[in-house]
Amino acid sequence: MNFQDLIKKDTVKITQDLDANTITINAGDSKQKLSDIITDFPDNCYVDKQITGCGGTTLVLRNNVDYVILVPYINLLVSKQVDNVGIVELVTKYGDGDSDETIENYLTDKTRPRKILCTFDSLKSLLGIKGFNPQEFKLLVDEAHTLINLGGFKPAICESVLQNYKKFKSAVFLTATPTKRDYFPSALVHLPLCTIVWDNVKAVKFNLQSLEKRVGVNNALFGLCMDYLMGNIEGNAHIFYNSVSEISKTIEKLKKLKDPETKEELFNPNNIRFVCSDNHENKKKVRKTTGERWGEINSITDPVRKINFYTATAFEGADILDEDGQTYIVIDDARDATKVDFHILVPQICGRIRNTRFNEHIHLLVGNIPEAASMTKAEWTSKVKDRIEHSQKRLNALQNPDADPILVADGLVAAGHDKYTFRDDMTGQLYVSDVALKAELQAYEALEATYVVREIEGAEVNTEGYSASFKELLTDEAKQIPFAHKPTGINKLLNGSTQCFSETMKEYCEARDENDTFKIKLVDGYDDIYKTLYDELGHEKIKALDYRKPYIQRAYEAVTAKDDNITVLKALLNLKKDQIVTKAELKPMLQTVYDKLEIKEKAKATDIQNWYKVSETKVNGKNAYKILKI
Repeated sequence: MNFQDLIKKDTVKITQDLDANTITINAGDSKQKLSDIITDFPDNCYVDKQITGCGGTTLVLRNNVDYVILVPYINLLVSKQVDNVGIVELVTKYGDGDSDETIENYLTDKTRPRKILCTFDSLKSLLGIKGFNPQEFKLLVDEAHTLINLGGFKPAICESVLQNYKKFKSAVFLTATPTKRDYFPSALVHLPLCTIVWDNVKAVKFNLQSLEKRVGVNNALFGLCMDYLMGNIEGNAHIFYNSVSEISKTIEKLKKLKDPETKEELFNPNNIRFVCSDNHENKKKVRKTTGERWGEINSITDPVRKINFYTATAFEGADILDEDGQTYIVIDDARDATKVDFHILVPQICGRIRNTRFNEHIHLLVGNIPEAASMTKAEWTSKVKDRIEHSQKRLNALQNPDADPILVADGLVAAGHDKYTFRDDMTGQLYVSDVALKAELQAYEALEATYVVREIEGAEVNTEGYSASFKELLTDEAKQIPFAHKPTGINKLLNGSTQCFSETMKEYCEARDENDTFKIKLVDGYDDIYKTLYDELGHEKIKALDYRKPYIQRAYEAVTAKDDNITVLKALLNLKKDQIVTKAELKPMLQTVYDKLEIKEKAKATDIQNWYKVSETKVNGKNAYKILKI
């Protein structure tokens, strides 16, 4: 291939170093799209485009070359399909994609470029379609770094891609994740590494907040959502958190908030968008927690809302458009459900909102600092090798026919929680991943990398945050900037805490003074004690008592005691400390007082407990009460 034939702009330069086995594309201004400057990627190479949103997939979908585009996730496929409606005539191959017959008919028309969008999972099915000849197509494997990330727990699928790509006319492996040849899958190590170099890129500024001091990820996340829904933070929140169950719990807390008068929900579920894999398991999990009305699973192509949650299905490749979108990435090593190191995905999420004015700013909420962050590369490599060796030894022991059944059972449980042990989907056999070390080292590279995004016209200029490596941010507290504060006051109350009376009382009094009806409804709907105290005592009295619960309660009891005749009642009874009165004596005594005070109620001996601290005892064999406190 003559690289010069690929160039559309004279300012672009493509060079090759045969000794280093590299290709470099000097692309120029990052405001440009790849389709503005080149006609196609070089054949048979691994492309590091370095920034997201530069149009790598769009380039091959809209050029004049017959292409099969392989993507790891359905949401990514759907996003690209929607982006090209009315522009490109294409077909799709995945679970809900076009029928084989439709694709067969599509293949026969060679008067225009043929484009097929296909998931990794569906490649074998595509190869089996009548009339499909891979030698007529160039292959683009999008988000190619997932061949290492996913290789551990989707072996058959990743192997299918690696074993079949040579059947195509040529192949391109595309990623924006920092990738060294050392971490290529063994089937790709011979390919040239093609790096796209951009001018005018912007260094990503991270605001990282570590929650090591037990604020709790979900507490902070609830507070963050409340701030957006109550208008305390401008724009819309786009929260990338790879945990369906934890996102569901946050939504459930928001759902529980009710209007005290109408008993209706204070927030509208239409203000929340939840993008995850739309499968039976996730639907069941979400709706069990949030209910039917709040349990809708959305598509990446649905309109953005005030709060937008994304799991891994939308981390890569999918285009999100929101000029007012702010990006939040939640990293919690304690909730590693996918066995993929989350920080390897950070470069994929940077720039995922294509047109936001907050383009340069990423907020990182870290629940548990990744272990690798505190080690050198050599130390981490040694530790990972030791762990992989231990995993293999345990697996060998489990496969010993003479092994103790009890030990085998325990070992199977341990293997099920092991990061490096997986079950083959085809055979059902356990195995230790042969890409585990590469995946861990690639993740370590991501820890030490710094990231850039393309320049967007109109993007906000702000010096807040730090342009530093993820590892540096994690280990240097001076570079950490809290943004999702631990819920306090009203937000803490709504989050289920019982240790926030003073803060909540103060906020509630201020809301009443300012007639902030929304905050008032939030609190009244959760617990009307604050309304009762404010109505009876007023803000000035409560403030004078320093918003402290014991003082306020005593003041309230003193005021209401006059209204309820408690003081007069005690005076009429005239009981003394340590006095013992039988229950038989108490009943008529109480009834006499009730009658004098015109309390229309029949007296019971047990009523004494409403006004005195007492203990039960006996006098001459008769049940009695001893007055412990007046």
